Amino acid sequence: MKRHWPIFLKINGVILILLIPIVILFAYFSRTSFQVIDSQITAYNESQLQFLKNQIEVGAERLSLSSSVLARDSSILKLQTSILTKDYYGMIDFQTQVKEKLFLQSFSSNWTNDLSIYLPDTQRRISTNPNDRYDQSVLETADNGKWHFHPGGSNETPYYQLFIWDPYFSKSSPQTVSAIYEVRFGLDNIRKMLRSYKRDSPGYSFLLTSTGEAFSVSDSREADLEKLGERLLKEGLNEGGHRSIQLEAQKAYLSYTHLPSIDAYLIDYVPLNTFHAPIIKSRNLFYISMFVLVLLGFATSYLLYLHVQKPISFIMKGLKHMEMGDYSFRINKRFHNEFDYMMLRFNDMGDEIQHLITNVYEEQNRSRLATLKQLQSQINPHFLYNCLSFIAGCAKAGYTDTIKQMTYHLGDYYRYTTRVENQMPLLKEEVDLVNHYLNIYSLRLERLDYQIDIPADMLNEPVMRLILQPVVENAIVHGIEPKPGRGTIMVSGRRESDWNVLVVEDSGVGMTDQEIDDYVQSLERPMDEHTGCGLWNVNQRLVQRFGPDAGVMITASNQLSGLRVALRWK
Repeated sequence: MKRHWPIFLKINGVILILLIPIVILFAYFSRTSFQVIDSQITAYNESQLQFLKNQIEVGAERLSLSSSVLARDSSILKLQTSILTKDYYGMIDFQTQVKEKLFLQSFSSNWTNDLSIYLPDTQRRISTNPNDRYDQSVLETADNGKWHFHPGGSNETPYYQLFIWDPYFSKSSPQTVSAIYEVRFGLDNIRKMLRSYKRDSPGYSFLLTSTGEAFSVSDSREADLEKLGERLLKEGLNEGGHRSIQLEAQKAYLSYTHLPSIDAYLIDYVPLNTFHAPIIKSRNLFYISMFVLVLLGFATSYLLYLHVQKPISFIMKGLKHMEMGDYSFRINKRFHNEFDYMMLRFNDMGDEIQHLITNVYEEQNRSRLATLKQLQSQINPHFLYNCLSFIAGCAKAGYTDTIKQMTYHLGDYYRYTTRVENQMPLLKEEVDLVNHYLNIYSLRLERLDYQIDIPADMLNEPVMRLILQPVVENAIVHGIEPKPGRGTIMVSGRRESDWNVLVVEDSGVGMTDQEIDDYVQSLERPMDEHTGCGLWNVNQRLVQRFGPDAGVMITASNQLSGLRVALRWK
């Protein structure tokens, strides 16, 4: 039988089928939006970093060019001459002029800086910072024309430092050095530029030196930024690029660029939630809306299930019970809708059908019982008259012992057949009846031998009344009596799985195979004047009570010359 899905499952399936494409399309659009935003952020951050890089590079380049301006100033040469000639008044005058020009050059830059001039011949240092002193060891470790980072100290902020020898290649020949120019600028200059940069850019940005120090707008975050910078330096950084990183249980988008002049990196990173937040919020709102709509759809389908499908399922259940023959089934559920009228009418129909079937069944039982009693009344007087005639003949001949035996068996025989209150006696009682019947016929016929072999455990099986005696009688009347000479009746029993089988075989005249087939077919048809009532009655009662596999089976006997009649029931 083809399986039918309930309406409730079908409706929920339709809801899900409609929902899945919508969710897939929305997920695709959200992903596309994320990709577009990521590409736009990448382009924006890279352009901003490039602009900031150019500003820093230009600022550092301008400071480095100040040494060239000072190298062409004649005041420095005059200062050196006055020192060598010990012209103290001229020395003071020229030194003042040099300081004024250093300050003027320093103030001309947008960055706060310090400018110094080293005079190796006289071991003097002229600087815009009055605390600076001449230190030959600093000059020996310094690189010519290259910015070098100094982390600073307890009283000193971090700064970048540049030394330029004049002439430029005179560091390797100290005797030819005229002067050494020093330029410094503090990291506060870059902090200001980062602060200005972050006004128009989300996320966080900082400067990462090649030695791993990090400087940002706020000093409080620099420890964490140094850990990030150390991680990035280990992973390796190119001249510029971008990548996705994991920071404190959240993803971030990082862009960077290299500053070759000061050997540092400008790094900017933005947590993805910062610019994904509006899309994530709208996406979550959409999913919540879809979830609410699905719940409403399921609630609607559940109401439909309660008020439509469930009543229909009760009606289908009732019809199945009716189909299986259970006409006592009633629907006691109430749904407080139009289906209640159908339930009421179904119950009324069940009452009417059960009433009709009960009447018909009882009428059939009464008819069968009347038929049975009629058959008994037809059979018993004929048998009784024959027995009484035999007793009368024995009395005339003086055979008192034979009369006693006949009277004993005849009395027990009719005592059993007249007790109709128990319709399911034990098989032992039926066998005792057959035993009395065979003894009576042995006395009358005087050429009848019989044998009964039934297992003891079968004798306690309940069985229908008068199913074995008609078979034995049929074997004697139609098999043994018409055939001259002695006759034999064999009654045996056995179990076959859940079935009980009684077999009656005789040594009578028997029947041909065609006659047996015709007689077996007559047992299945309604009884008429041509059908024997004994076996037909037994077969019909067994089939009606135990099903079509039960009943009477007739074949030729393998042991004797007559027929073999088997009774089969559960």
